[in-house]
Amino acid sequence: MLSLEPLPELIGLGFEAERERLRLVAEGIEIETMEQLRAQRLRMQRGRDARLGVRIRAPRRTGGSFTIEWFLARGPGRTLYLPRGEADVYTRSTLSAAMPWERRIALEAERTFGEIRLRLRWMKQAELRLQQVLARLTQPLPGDQCSGDQASDDAVDAAGDQR
Repeated sequence: MLSLEPLPELIGLGFEAERERLRLVAEGIEIETMEQLRAQRLRMQRGRDARLGVRIRAPRRTGGSFTIEWFLARGPGRTLYLPRGEADVYTRSTLSAAMPWERRIALEAERTFGEIRLRLRWMKQAELRLQQVLARLTQPLPGDQCSGDQASDDAVDAAGDQR
């Protein structure tokens, strides 16, 4: 009989490695995006208008996924995080408080960030579903109170009774 016991750990390790890879990709885009925003601000000599930024945050709990969040810097110690809603991507309207040129840079980055969020969500859903499936598979079938050998003997007896 095939044992499913190591399956959750193997899948968990694979997903953990993929989450780490996605985090590294997201951090690279975060750095590029923040550099683009800063360079554009310097070119336009604007430092007092909307100041959009992006931040990769560590998981809030063990085994959780990191988050990718956009914010507006409103002065020293005043940061406003923008709500994403239920979608995997920030929309143009969500970023409406940003300057048009900031929004263009953010929407470009969101093409990849949105895909990363989608993959993280799917992996979490797969892990939860796998837990449900394995929990169900470890339960006996309804009416199956016999051991495997007894069930085989009963099946043979039942087949003989039908003749």
